[in-house]
Amino acid sequence: MKKACIFYSSIVFLVCSCNQDNAKEKAQTLSEALDSARIKSLQVATPCDLEVFSNIEMVEYCVLLPLNEYDEQYDNNKKTAHTFVHKTKKNNEIIVQALLRSNSEIPLEEYFANTYESINVEGKNVEKKELIKESNCFYAKGYWNNSIYESRFIEVCWLRSGEVVKYYSFFDVADTTLWNNRLKEILSAGSNCK
Repeated sequence: MKKACIFYSSIVFLVCSCNQDNAKEKAQTLSEALDSARIKSLQVATPCDLEVFSNIEMVEYCVLLPLNEYDEQYDNNKKTAHTFVHKTKKNNEIIVQALLRSNSEIPLEEYFANTYESINVEGKNVEKKELIKESNCFYAKGYWNNSIYESRFIEVCWLRSGEVVKYYSFFDVADTTLWNNRLKEILSAGSNCK
């Protein structure tokens, strides 16, 4: 009887340990799959060379920036704006600013029209501008009159309920293709923290 008890106990132990090893393998496979999915989702969330930047001010936003190329420059006079300067190309900068809207009754279309109505008078030449209703934003691309051969700019403006987030990038003309690709990702990501 004692031998039979030991025999059955051994079988139960082997079955349990086999199931435990199998469960460990399944858990490890599941863990690897989750890690892979997490890495892929991070790559989708932060494409190319862009990283999420968020502020901690009254009007909160999250936008994509090439933080590996730019350093933030602090200016106490611009309390609501964050300015980033390229590490090697000191004329290249990004400014992100969030403000409360003085009149939230103004529709996106009117805000868009009024923003670029007399833009060329200011010395900016807008080569392309577009209103994107689905994202409640608009953007413009162009150059300043005095730097037509040296640089370009991109401006993005998101209108939110009672708030506006502005994104401005000034960069070398040689980086135009790079920034056109970045613009697609920036627009896709939006300015809301999710």
